[in-house]
Amino acid sequence: MPDAVRVNRYLAAAGLGTRRAVEGLLGTGRVTVNGAPCTTPTTLIGPDDVVMLDGAPLGPGLTGAVVHRRPGDILAIVHPGTLTPVLPLARHEGGLELLLADATLAVRLADPRHPLAQSVRRGHRTGLGPLRLGELEAGTWRPLAPRELEALRRGARLPPRAG
Repeated sequence: MPDAVRVNRYLAAAGLGTRRAVEGLLGTGRVTVNGAPCTTPTTLIGPDDVVMLDGAPLGPGLTGAVVHRRPGDILAIVHPGTLTPVLPLARHEGGLELLLADATLAVRLADPRHPLAQSVRRGHRTGLGPLRLGELEAGTWRPLAPRELEALRRGARLPPRAG
């Protein structure tokens, strides 16, 4: 981002919701800017500022998210249309849910001709391809790490992306 922008716009660009919706995140103290809690939506973010949500760094253009969904929960952590679910769980199921910003990759990973390995234990999906739930608590999510995205691209036989 070449110029400074308001933090609510920055968070919306990261795929966390509309500018109004992310103001709720700011009120909880989960967002930090350069290590300090940020609660004001008008705070300006410059290109050298470090913005974090729940301790995970954010940037404009969230590439994906790993969600530990509880059975019966609806998927409402991101702005609709920003991220595409890969092999979505039925509403009554729980476990690992993968959301990607790259719709081409999401479609390729969901293609039955190139099956993505799933790990299921007692009706709960614990793994999808190279991803595992690990220590992610039910009802929480985390951004997809760049190395995880590249592993998914390699598994789908797509070339790595620059940037």
